Order: sequence, then C-alpha cells, then structure tokens
Amino acid sequence: MIVAAHQPNYIPYLGFFDKMAKSDVFVIFDDGQFADREFIHRNKIRISSGWKWLTIPVFKEKISINEIKINELDCKKIPLWNRQHFREIDDNYRKAPYYDVYADDLKDIYLKKYDHMIDFNMKLIEFLVGAFDINVEMKLTSTLGLESHSTERLVDLMHALGGDVYLSGSGGHKYLDESLFKDIELVYQNYDHPVYKQCFPDFVPNMSAIDALFNVGGLPS
Repeated sequence: MIVAAHQPNYIPYLGFFDKMAKSDVFVIFDDGQFADREFIHRNKIRISSGWKWLTIPVFKEKISINEIKINELDCKKIPLWNRQHFREIDDNYRKAPYYDVYADDLKDIYLKKYDHMIDFNMKLIEFLVGAFDINVEMKLTSTLGLESHSTERLVDLMHALGGDVYLSGSGGHKYLDESLFKDIELVYQNYDHPVYKQCFPDFVPNMSAIDALFNVGGLPS
C-alpha cells in the first residue's frame, strides 16, 4: 500500500494532487506547526500580468495547523477576504473553458463562514479531489495518535496505517533520515509540471490547481 503525506495547503498546486493520485492513502499533516512562509494560508493564481498571491488572513501563532484561526478582525486590511478571493478568481478565470462547470460549487465553499483555516482548506481540497476524480483515502495525522517527530513520525505513521511504500515529495532527500525506513520502501515523487493553455499568454507554472481545473477540466498529463 502506497502512502503519501502533505500539509493542508490552501488551494494546492498540481504536484500535491499528482502525489495524491499515485497513493492509496493520503495523509494530511493537520497537527504540524504552522509556518508563515509555507503555502498553508496562501497560494498563487494566474493573472494577465503574471500571477498574484491569495492569502487567508490568520492569527500567525506557533501552534498546530489545525488550531490556527482565521483573523476576521483583519477586515480593515482585507475586507470580506473570502469574497475578495472569489472575486479575484472570477475576474481572472471567468473566460476559462471549464470555469462555468465548477464556479458555483467553488463559490458556495468561499461564501461560507469558517473559524479555523483547516476547515476551509479541507473543503477546498475535497472539492478538488472530486473535480479531479481522484480515488484515494484521506487521513488526518491528528487522528492517528502519533507522538514521535520528524522521520520517526513518518515511520510510525506507515506502521499505523499498514503501508509498505512511502511516497515522499521530491525534496524529501534533504531532510529525511533514510536509514529509518528499514521495512518500508521509500520512493521520491518525480513530478514534471505539465504545460497547458492558460487564459493569458506565456505559460506560468506552479499556480494553484484551480488554474488547470478551469483551463483543462481535469488533471493535465
């Protein structure tokens, strides 16, 4: 059984879903520590001049990702941030070939109120899993009772799930202690970002996966 894992990023990029599609079980690290520099509360969308960030206003604390709250008090800086995000998406993708197929369902998610970032992100991830027709079982690390850290945590995760192949992101070789995977096959993701027709000239890679969904209608090969 192939197991992969990732943090619950905001509208993740295609590589996230490529790894998921190659797995039998995909684990969401919801109880890892929040890091402002990561993609957990922000991601990129394509615009006519290149790309721009969409960022969820959150209380930036050194606590678990699943405890991070959306900062509704930041309204003076980002008024009605969720509506603003969807308006940016609508403004830049409304002419995409498959936008009308998915826009209403996405809008429903954006216009609901969420206290915790994890709940909003998971709704969006689940929406994209369905839209990309990925058949995978998802688990949250917070439900597995793991007490270890770093590479040992991954090994314990594999044992808890009964997995025999761990599919790591391509950068895993920089921080994983490969010697601990004694009874587990460690495989690194080999992901080449596909090129497809976007709404604007000159292809820009590594956008949120909604870019491919609206332009291609699924996972591009």
